[in-house]
Amino acid sequence: MKLPLDTPINPPPERAPANLFVLALIALISGALVGLVGAAFCLALRQADQTRDLVIAWARQWPDFGWLIPVVAAAGLVMAARWLVQRFAPLASGSGVQHVEAVMQGEAEPASGVVLPVKFIGGTLAIGSGLALGREGPTVQMGAVIGTLVGKSFAAIRADIRILQSAAAGAGLAVAFNAPIGGVAFVFEELSRRFESRLIVATLAACGAALMVARALLGDPPEFQLGPLPTPTSASLGLYLILGALLGVLGAAYNRAIIHWLNLFNRFERIPVILRAAGVGGAVGLVAWFEPRLAGGGERIVQSVFDGQVTLVGLAGLFAARWLLGTFSYSAGVPGGLFSPLLLVGASFGALFGETFSALFGAALHPLLPDLIPSTPALAVVGMAAFFTAVVRAPLTGLILIMEMTANTTLLMPMLAACLSASIAPALLGSAPIYDTLRQRMLHPDQRRV
Repeated sequence: MKLPLDTPINPPPERAPANLFVLALIALISGALVGLVGAAFCLALRQADQTRDLVIAWARQWPDFGWLIPVVAAAGLVMAARWLVQRFAPLASGSGVQHVEAVMQGEAEPASGVVLPVKFIGGTLAIGSGLALGREGPTVQMGAVIGTLVGKSFAAIRADIRILQSAAAGAGLAVAFNAPIGGVAFVFEELSRRFESRLIVATLAACGAALMVARALLGDPPEFQLGPLPTPTSASLGLYLILGALLGVLGAAYNRAIIHWLNLFNRFERIPVILRAAGVGGAVGLVAWFEPRLAGGGERIVQSVFDGQVTLVGLAGLFAARWLLGTFSYSAGVPGGLFSPLLLVGASFGALFGETFSALFGAALHPLLPDLIPSTPALAVVGMAAFFTAVVRAPLTGLILIMEMTANTTLLMPMLAACLSASIAPALLGSAPIYDTLRQRMLHPDQRRV
């Protein structure tokens, strides 16, 4: 008797997933490698920042034409970074977080190994040139690639490879910001959006191993140094709610600005893409000539905001300049993240809000409510968490990241209040989280509006 052609004949059973001990061991190996690569990337960017500052200082000996040196240098570096992406690994473009999310949700396949060197070299060139991009996006995607490669080398099944790539991606974020619990929260709140025991075990193992290796190479200082902050009062929580709501509205506008610049970049199809990227780099190089501190990820200038070294007018200029530079830089399509630029925008607006409120109402309100107006550093810290929440829509991750980056838990209640209103405001405006929008653009390029 003949069987119909479509009758399956003893299909091979799917292999069982690795037990938790083996999965944890693979995650530990992945995390250690992520710590090594992430630390090397951080050191490379530090050297690039120093080199950029030296080049600009050297070029100032020719005030008439010296500005051409950072412009041409930045344009060339960004063009080289975009060429690497276009030629070898298109998935290395931009942050990469959206691709990691798509893989975790079964919408895309894990990235190939070639993304790792392209992300490392391209990210060093692009961020080192002065583009207002962060190191965390490349480190997250490089971590995901490492988790995938290590999982495949141990012949892990597809489901476990997805778990390993997400756990290693969280380890990448942990290394980028020296924030292990923030990396863990990022995996569950942003990448997977669900809790399961296998993912928990793998993520804890990967983040722990990554931080051990990275701290051995980089040390263990917090990202930002804060002096003692006064304990927040109940009277000030209303101001934090207002700050969060304002940043929620600004977060929705920031997301629209990112997409606007991406669409505008794509509109000039007759110009080769690497020349368009070079134009973005050259424009940022010109900004760096006039004010070198505005270029790069922005971590150094955040510290100056915390230290009270920026005037009211300076805070307004800083907020506007970095808003424009952050969204504009991302349009180049080179390796670089969104988190670090967000933190500077949030910190500058939080400090600006506090200084403005104090200048307008401080004299009248202080005799009645002396504890109403928080300190400027406190508002800057809360502003970072709230703006992160407004743009990414991951309040738990934002809270934990900022607490770990500042080594401060005094502002937990104000951050909770601000992140609450920062979550509600963009949702009421119909603004989608930025990585959801970027993931849809990646998955459906034919539906992009240009």
